[in-house]
Amino acid sequence: MRFLRRFLTRLFNSAARRAQEERLSEEIAEHIALQTAENLRAGLSAVEARRQAMLKFGGVEAIKEDYRAERRMLFVEALVQDVRYGLRSLSKRPGFSVVAILTLAFSIGATTAIFSVLDSVVLKPLSYPHPEQLVSVEVSPLALDPSLRGMAPEDYFVFRDQNRTFQDIGIYAETDSDRDVNVTGFAEPERVHALDVTHGVLSVLSIPPVFGRVFSPSDDSPGAPPTAILTYSYWQRKFSADPSVVGKMIIVDGMARQIIGVLPRNFRFLDTQDLALILPLQLDRNKTQLANFSYFGIARLNGGSTLAEASADVARMLPITLETFPPPPGFSLDLLKKAGLAPSLLPLKQDVVGNAGLLLWILMASIGMVLLIACANVANLLLVRTEGRQPELALRAAIGASRLRIAAQLLCESAIIGLLGSICGLGLAWAALRFLVALAPAGLPRISDVGVNPPALLFTLAIALFTSLLFGLIPVLRYASVRGVLTETGRTLGQSRERHRARNTLVTVQVALALVLLICSGLMIRTFHALTQVNPGFVRPAELQTFRISISPSDVPDDARVPRIEQQIQDKIAAIPSVSSVAFSSAVPLDGDSRFDNVFAADHTYAEGALPPLRHLLFVSPGYFHTLGIPLIAGRDLTWADTYGRVPVALISENLALEYWGTPAEALGKRIRIFTSDDWREVIGVAGDVHDDGMDKPARTDVYWPVLLAKFQGKPLRVTRYATFTVRGSLAGSASFMNQIRQAVWSVDANSPLASVHTLGYLYGKSMARTSFTVVMLGIAGAMALLLGTVGLYGVIAYSVSQRTREIGVRMALGAQRRDVMSLVLGEGMLVILIGLAIGLAGSLALTRFLSSLLVGVTATDPLTFAGVAVLLALLALAACYIPARRAMLVDPMVALRYE
Repeated sequence: MRFLRRFLTRLFNSAARRAQEERLSEEIAEHIALQTAENLRAGLSAVEARRQAMLKFGGVEAIKEDYRAERRMLFVEALVQDVRYGLRSLSKRPGFSVVAILTLAFSIGATTAIFSVLDSVVLKPLSYPHPEQLVSVEVSPLALDPSLRGMAPEDYFVFRDQNRTFQDIGIYAETDSDRDVNVTGFAEPERVHALDVTHGVLSVLSIPPVFGRVFSPSDDSPGAPPTAILTYSYWQRKFSADPSVVGKMIIVDGMARQIIGVLPRNFRFLDTQDLALILPLQLDRNKTQLANFSYFGIARLNGGSTLAEASADVARMLPITLETFPPPPGFSLDLLKKAGLAPSLLPLKQDVVGNAGLLLWILMASIGMVLLIACANVANLLLVRTEGRQPELALRAAIGASRLRIAAQLLCESAIIGLLGSICGLGLAWAALRFLVALAPAGLPRISDVGVNPPALLFTLAIALFTSLLFGLIPVLRYASVRGVLTETGRTLGQSRERHRARNTLVTVQVALALVLLICSGLMIRTFHALTQVNPGFVRPAELQTFRISISPSDVPDDARVPRIEQQIQDKIAAIPSVSSVAFSSAVPLDGDSRFDNVFAADHTYAEGALPPLRHLLFVSPGYFHTLGIPLIAGRDLTWADTYGRVPVALISENLALEYWGTPAEALGKRIRIFTSDDWREVIGVAGDVHDDGMDKPARTDVYWPVLLAKFQGKPLRVTRYATFTVRGSLAGSASFMNQIRQAVWSVDANSPLASVHTLGYLYGKSMARTSFTVVMLGIAGAMALLLGTVGLYGVIAYSVSQRTREIGVRMALGAQRRDVMSLVLGEGMLVILIGLAIGLAGSLALTRFLSSLLVGVTATDPLTFAGVAVLLALLALAACYIPARRAMLVDPMVALRYE
């Protein structure tokens, strides 16, 4: 009660004080008004009458406040006046206004669009709580291939139990097509993308469910009842957003699983697209062996831990892992130690973005150069326009306008142009983003997040202010001086070197920046051309239709039956009239397959404890090489007798044969294997090299195995259940063709949905999408720079000729020939061009090194590209100078002198 009484008393007193202050202010104002009226009657001026009245009743502070209010009012009035005058002035010259605004709009729109992509992909943090604490935890075999990264179950168990730097840690299975699953029991069978995780993954990401719950340690335990979590989009599509779905059963790969939760709408696992199901891994610690690096780790750091401390912690635990778990059959612990396992930890955002940041920063820099060229163009336009307004500026200076007042007026007009250009540019950016998203390579991360968001709007506002100051300050510094305006005004005043210098400097900058962009574009065009000349190893990819099916153990428990079912499907597809050949394999070129293992050769010796290099493994059916058009350099293809008889045979790629035995013929009859417990397998054929990891990378050393093998990688029987079919046909890529294939597959197995349906031509184009995207974007930037630079040069030379008509007339009247006038004008233009080319070449040598990682078949300092682009730009610039130079040749000296 006392507290309430004190509170009410203070509230009442505060209200009373405010009322008293308001009454006092009203009385003071009334007294000031009366005293001012008396002072006016006494003959004082209005300003002095009010000042005297305020001194008597208001005091010095009141006078200061009145003065500040008056200054604010005058500033606002002046600003409104400048804006009105600027709009009226621009409307009187619509041609100049439209050109200036559109020049800025296109450059600002392009810059804003690229920045939106850069912000969404690189700058924006991951959409998880405290994303700065999230790290990717993996291990790299430094002695084999430092670029490989992965994590094994044994690492997870040790890191989870003995780490000192993580709040929590989890692992997940690689999110490729092998992790897709069949969902049956709901109309047509469906193949969807699934993610296998330990229970710690979702807790590391701090993702609460919308309905139900997430995995607990009990769900992740071996032998626990099978469960599943739905993503929000799959819940809406498959179950019509039914909240009662939690607790129901879903058939996944023939196994009934209970749905225990639904994830929120905004959940996205790293950059995985079209994710439908989250499944528990249920790893068995008692059955875990070393060297199964087919998983990836994710962890959240403790509040006080750093990435370096976590790396040191993982390095401490790696030896514990090797000592705790047994090696697989055929491997010794010494062999694994020789692999040089080392921690490979990255901030999770860096792991998601990868090297896409470099590409986007390069594009941002290129578009930024275009913006600078556009600003230089607009600044030149303003210089020309301001020169024509010198009499007006002189008159304003003569009647009392200060330098600051004239500068404010000129800057206000520049700000109006910049603001209107930014508004138009924002609309163009929205349209450009749709083009960018459609054109962007499929591997570009977080592309679905791209949009004109608040950072992009603030960036556009910042660009408007920056460009307004940038192109507005040049005429202000040149013509805002009252003395300069008065002395440079006059009808007979010729142009001096000082008046040429600003415009020529701007054109020099334009030429230099345009050259840098054109050289970058030229290098990427040569890279793209080099990639198209690479022989991929297969032929006519547009005729090859590919798709993937999976035969689950619950549907076909007997491994030996799986290839026979796949062969039946192959025969059914082969019977389609438009099909010329068909085969299946564990993967096809360019689909991102990453099966690698060490391959030993019987006739090669290895140092004590040393491991042979990793090789790419493919499991193929008979006819695979014929269907893809991969040539057999030596030996023969696999047969079905080899497959079903489990004959220990294999094929290898030509580069592997050359590396080990010198010639393909010498490789025939040699023996290879993976584990020491495996049977030796005879090399029966050598196939041509295939660029199955992209045209920009060397062909992998491949080893081809049958789809059914005995005693392979320590297992008694190994079969390819995830099969990618490749069908060569004239109708590949059409919907009708796929309908026939789908019916052929379902006639053998009605529970086999088709997934990853693409032509090999699509995969081929996708492999070069990043290069083609860069080529297009740099090409657009280079074309814009070339156009703006050429137009800017033409405008400066043309205006210079128009202002020197009297001088040219005098020269010709005194005997100068037309070729002399041509040489004079061209010489002035070429001097600007040559200086710009020299600066541009020097800048290109310094900047193109950032493109090195994107170039193939050409160096960052390729002399042919540098010389060719410089000559092209010089010729176009010369053409821009020639037109006004020819016009100068046609000046009639008598007419020029009469009018001057």
